[in-house]
Amino acid sequence: MNSNAGRIEEAAELVDSDNHLFRKITTRIVPVLWLVYFFNYLDRTNVAYAHLRMKDDLGFSDPVFGLGASLIFFGLIAFEIPSNIVLARIGLRKTLFRIMILWGLCSAAMSLVTTPTEFYILRFMIGVFEAGLVPGALYYITLWYPTQRRGQPCAMFYTAPSCAGIVSGPLAAGFMTYLNGVGNFKGWQWLFIMEGLPCLVLAFVAYRVLADSPDKATWLTRDERRRVQNLIQDSNVAHHTLDRQDFLTVARDPRLWVLGLTGFLMLIPQFGLTFWQPTLLKGMGLTVMEVGIYSALPAICGVVTSVLVAKHSDATGERCWHYIGSALTAAVGLLLTTFFPSNTLLTLLCLCLTWAGFVSAYAMLWTFPGRIFSGRVAATGLAIITVIHGSAGIVGPYGLALIKTATGGFTISLYTGSVLLVASTLIFYPFFSRRSTLQLEQAR
Repeated sequence: MNSNAGRIEEAAELVDSDNHLFRKITTRIVPVLWLVYFFNYLDRTNVAYAHLRMKDDLGFSDPVFGLGASLIFFGLIAFEIPSNIVLARIGLRKTLFRIMILWGLCSAAMSLVTTPTEFYILRFMIGVFEAGLVPGALYYITLWYPTQRRGQPCAMFYTAPSCAGIVSGPLAAGFMTYLNGVGNFKGWQWLFIMEGLPCLVLAFVAYRVLADSPDKATWLTRDERRRVQNLIQDSNVAHHTLDRQDFLTVARDPRLWVLGLTGFLMLIPQFGLTFWQPTLLKGMGLTVMEVGIYSALPAICGVVTSVLVAKHSDATGERCWHYIGSALTAAVGLLLTTFFPSNTLLTLLCLCLTWAGFVSAYAMLWTFPGRIFSGRVAATGLAIITVIHGSAGIVGPYGLALIKTATGGFTISLYTGSVLLVASTLIFYPFFSRRSTLQLEQAR
């Protein structure tokens, strides 16, 4: 009896020790990754607010802006997988340093744009330079956390773009309003400068604070390093190599392509709305400052709802219907937005519903790759999915611009977005319902 009590007490102490260890790891690495992703989102989407003034100052048409907004994703797609293969060999610190220095400089250089060609080139290069960031960060998390502990750091990491979405509007409005004319620069030029240059500082911070893997973390004790390595050893996540067989193993799994296609369909309307929502609101007679402030409300709803949905999903252990419900919520929100073209309050409420669905659905979607891929193939699997998802960024902003130009408004594009969201759930369900998952695992 005493022996059993001793073993129980020893097990409880080990659990407490592990909890303390991973809190220590989380406190060290997650805030840095979060800040990097936060600024990444700001620099990727600030053009949506800059466009409110760039359009008049530079004479850019809607298709020019739409194509420029989309070109960043061409760069991402072209270099996402190569960047992650390099990351697996040289480590995250060097990769992040290279990404942030080059993307920060390129983002700040957007302030010097005068022609569509310059706009296109810089947007494409920003995509090239930031390629590999998100899947690389997710892969990095697998190096530090065993499978059962990855949910929390991933969820925390994915709050960064949502939080950036909350402050991006007010920040952009403030820079464009209060810095307009300072130093002979327009407000939209200051927007690019003020959100691009901090990335240079953050690059040095990340390089100093992060370690490439637990065995190289001098801020952990020898016993702590050994404990982390033992916990992750089963999935071989400490190996930083990738060969042809690993790639083929990933590519043969149909769930990889279903996750990619589901996200592609869902993200087309999400990317479209991300870059065109400020224009939609300004078209209702709002000032730039009002657009910036009001844009924060849907983002706040997205963050709060995604946390609640994720918490309920974790408590129940159910993922599939949480994704489907969230995606359909976004579809309904988009559809309802078309009903109130001149009512600002009702339009904002519909956008809040839409973003609650968008953010929750995308967070749910990313709970599935970690259940399918691990070890050496994880970085490649995540990169392939991210590339497919990134392709939606090519279609969404530019496609919406073409539809808006052809029809004179946003109604048809919002209808189209609703249909695509419904289609994503129809493709997703047969492969990720509980019954389908069990059947596929038994077949394997």
